[in-house]
Amino acid sequence: METGAGVHVYRVLQEALNNVCRHSGARQAWIRLKFSVNSLELEVEDHGIGFVTEKTQRGIGLVAMRERAELIGGVLAISPGAPGGTLVRLEVPRDKAEAHGA
Repeated sequence: METGAGVHVYRVLQEALNNVCRHSGARQAWIRLKFSVNSLELEVEDHGIGFVTEKTQRGIGLVAMRERAELIGGVLAISPGAPGGTLVRLEVPRDKAEAHGA
């Protein structure tokens, strides 16, 4: 299995974009990646149709995203975007990201 934090962050990004394409109806998505003093933060935002909370918790892609986040000591949050749509946010403590070869 892939163990580098960079691979896990990439796979979370890949699944988040896949969800935008398949489910949101949005024509655009915004990707923000920030490596700060304390953490690595990834955000994927769209202004599509949003999501149904019950379905969000059970989707196999979202389960895999959460598992990948946990493997590298991170936290995945999925919430409604400000003007509609969805915001996926992954935060990994910097020491965990560096220890796993991000």
